[in-house]
Amino acid sequence: MLSAMAAGMPLSFISCHSEEARHFRGTGIPPYKVWEEMLFALQSCPDYLEGRSNLLIKAKNPEAMFHFVRDEIFLMPASDRAFGNIGSGFKWGITGILRYGMATPREKAELLCQMYNQAGIPAKVVFERTNIQPEEAKSFFLRPIQRKLDVAISEQQLNQWKKDMQADSAAKNDIPLIDADFSKANALAETLWNFIPENESLKMPGFDFRWDNYRTPTVEFIKDGETKYAHLFDPEVPFGELKNQGNIAAADNIRLNEETVDITITYREAIHPEKEIELISGSWKARDLVGNQLRFSCLNGLSLEQSAVTPLHNLRIFTPTLAFQDFDASVETMQQQSVIGPSFTLEGQKIAFPESDVDFQNPVVVLPSNATLLKTVTKVDIKATPANNPLVRVKVYPCDASGKLMEGLSVNDFIFTDNGNPVQALMESNQKTPRILILFDSSFSMPKEFFAEEMDFFITYLQEEIRAKYPAAIVDKWATPSELFTWLLKASKTSYDLIVFATDGDNEDSFNEKDLASYKNGPPSIILNVNKDTSPFKESTFQKMAAITNGIVLKATEQQTALQKITAFVNDMDIPPYSFTYYAGNEQQHELVLQMDEKRLEAQSNFSFEVGSTSLNQGIVGIYLNLKTKNTNVRRVLAGWDALTQKDQHPDETHFREAKSLILGNCTFYFEGEGPTLTASFVDLLKYKLSTRSWGEALLEGDLTKAKTEFEKDGYVFHADSIPLMAPIEEGITKDSFTFASGIRIGIFKEKFQPENRTATASFDYLPTSAYVSFSANNQNSFQINLQKTAQLSIREATIYSTSTYSELHEKMLIERNAAITSNWFREIEETDVYAGFWYERIYRGDGNYKIVDKSRASKAYWQINKQGELYGILKDGTGGGSTSIEQQLKELNFVMDYYMAVFTAMGVANMSVGIVATYGKTLVKLYAIVTEVIIVMDNTGMEDKVTAALKELACNVNKEIMFFALGGVGEIMGGLDLMISLMGGDGLPGLGCG
Repeated sequence: MLSAMAAGMPLSFISCHSEEARHFRGTGIPPYKVWEEMLFALQSCPDYLEGRSNLLIKAKNPEAMFHFVRDEIFLMPASDRAFGNIGSGFKWGITGILRYGMATPREKAELLCQMYNQAGIPAKVVFERTNIQPEEAKSFFLRPIQRKLDVAISEQQLNQWKKDMQADSAAKNDIPLIDADFSKANALAETLWNFIPENESLKMPGFDFRWDNYRTPTVEFIKDGETKYAHLFDPEVPFGELKNQGNIAAADNIRLNEETVDITITYREAIHPEKEIELISGSWKARDLVGNQLRFSCLNGLSLEQSAVTPLHNLRIFTPTLAFQDFDASVETMQQQSVIGPSFTLEGQKIAFPESDVDFQNPVVVLPSNATLLKTVTKVDIKATPANNPLVRVKVYPCDASGKLMEGLSVNDFIFTDNGNPVQALMESNQKTPRILILFDSSFSMPKEFFAEEMDFFITYLQEEIRAKYPAAIVDKWATPSELFTWLLKASKTSYDLIVFATDGDNEDSFNEKDLASYKNGPPSIILNVNKDTSPFKESTFQKMAAITNGIVLKATEQQTALQKITAFVNDMDIPPYSFTYYAGNEQQHELVLQMDEKRLEAQSNFSFEVGSTSLNQGIVGIYLNLKTKNTNVRRVLAGWDALTQKDQHPDETHFREAKSLILGNCTFYFEGEGPTLTASFVDLLKYKLSTRSWGEALLEGDLTKAKTEFEKDGYVFHADSIPLMAPIEEGITKDSFTFASGIRIGIFKEKFQPENRTATASFDYLPTSAYVSFSANNQNSFQINLQKTAQLSIREATIYSTSTYSELHEKMLIERNAAITSNWFREIEETDVYAGFWYERIYRGDGNYKIVDKSRASKAYWQINKQGELYGILKDGTGGGSTSIEQQLKELNFVMDYYMAVFTAMGVANMSVGIVATYGKTLVKLYAIVTEVIIVMDNTGMEDKVTAALKELACNVNKEIMFFALGGVGEIMGGLDLMISLMGGDGLPGLGCG
């Protein structure tokens, strides 16, 4: 499921001449035929540098190739403080040059050298001795390039595309523009600039414009038997000549960009929220990531058919993945660059797979079925007990004809349904496995026999005694504060068989009658009284703890005696050969049914949850991103409880649901250098669209069986929002100033699904890794230039998303952090304010950034500006971007399908763009509601017609999915490309009757 389908495109188009491209005819049927032809046509666009490069190579004209590299590729520094190692420094490599149209000095030389060699022109990179002074070197960079967005498409071809896509010939092709004249971005920058304290005297490190005149990379090549040189920096130097006729030296080896991107995703669970636990992690070379994506998602392991009939609230077990996606890479490469983490439950329990047949310390969850052994079972009994709503514990007792309990069966031999719905049950054990939890008060009032190392010795001895009879026994421990009833309640809501609580009776909380059912439904407890002399008050506490948990009190002043009594208690317990846990639905009354051996054996157990028993004492309450690249560490709360700003607030059910919404959703990391050219983005989009060809064409041709089979396969992910959001800064390079991203640009597209309130949201988060830097021709304030240029990104967010920092603060009275401190603004925050932690941790605490906030505190969004003037808009949840609701009310087709939109995200065909999620999701809800309907009523009349109609609707919507906002004034130079953009979606598909 980590791999992605190949785009299905022949790569021969990149070697076609533009004239050939004009007459190329795509394969298959519309819209795929049209999209394929568009992909061919784009190679002739001056903005599509990869295609242009290949056409020039085929033409074998060395001077044309020279002018392409010198005049149509921006020169960029290899460092954020200087021009860098011009002789050998690489940034994003040849692929990055052709994607972004920017290159370091050595990259320029290497690109031209490669083009020459591929064209059969002998060439190599050498070092030219020059005498370039700083001011002249600066001018090499301040050279704006205007590439027309024009394609070689005949009128006949355009008309044919309109016909194939059923587009109205009179339809307008206007492309909506984002802040075409930069008025909003400039106004925002000016407003924020005025809040920067002492802005005119900002002292920033100067940019070093010195050029390494001993290592100017130049291409030496042979033309007509004569050695020539291609100087790529001074535009006044003629083709074939050196700049200063200086000495030539052998070039140093290329120095690749060895920066890495390290990603670690962690979580916290409610029992021990102070501990942050790793969920999944990986490390990648930054140069391998640019132009590609990583998708974080949690797979639920269900097949498409199982997903059709499994209610969302039953999902409990997930497998985290970081899937690498490259439209042009092989499946094997993508698999090698992808990561799978250990499976986990929503309670935060890692699922350890057994390493051998005798690995007693890990739950047995995967074993092959043994049909012979299964046939020996003649009777089965079960007992289901509610634990922490919705968690249910199940004991299973299969017997043979003699009444002997049978061990060794596989999890696949047990099929459970709860109120008629299949459940995702986790096999905790398939042999008698006592699961014992030891709680011990870690306060200093505990006697030394039960404190620190002595307590560890006690637990070790207990493990040895119990495992003498039960080798697979699990004995875990929790250190607790003196909140005895709170921690006993937490333990009662677990799947353990026995609680042992060692305490001296000092108590700092009290029993709450509303929790009685949770205590009673939990495992029995042994309360170890470790005090030699106990007051009546403490005695009553011990007795109450035992009574509410169906347990006993043991005097434990002697460890050896206590060990013997606990061991005897365990030996007398009813330990089932099989134990399972699962999540039940939200009904109060439940009937759990177990079927085995193709329904030959059946057993049932009834239970009920107490009304209102939904208090959370365990579960994942927060998911976090820790990302490191170069010298930048980024921390994000992806979902749930923030241990920093909410440290005075105990995690609760709200945080659990928020964390669960991300587990049911996904995050897609987008990586870029400066940002792709517009046409390169269109190529990505078309490759993505063509990746649906395997099921889309089958559907259009009426092969429904193949369409459904192919549709189940995993596919690429591409969010249309990424086109404007990850595009480069507009007019970043002019005759007067130069603005570039010295670091890797990273954006996160995040989708969350909350089944409880049936909402879904999408958000985009710019991570502060891009490290934009500016310099100017006439020593203008580079901070102010950087602020003005990066303000464009905030305007893009505000245009695309309903909620953004710009929309939150645009008409608010603002105050800057330093002014707020001086005016005692922070002292006015009430200690009882639930957001007090937010204001102090996010704003008051200094981190080297300027921060500008809503003076009235009505909005928690804020502007963050670093010391180089780079602007980020930060929302209350820490997202550096914007968000919107993508499905306020999921369609109510039936109980199972109400929530299917969220289920399908983890099925392997999910994690698409906002438009695709809505498109695929709505159709799948219909598609599998139809399947469910058949299962319920056992009537498949008209099913194929319904499925066909649902898939046709899906194809129509996918066909129209593209959403694009042009940037700045590029709409003025779109020679015919605007029509192509509109036809990438089209108005319908042949024979489908959709508009």
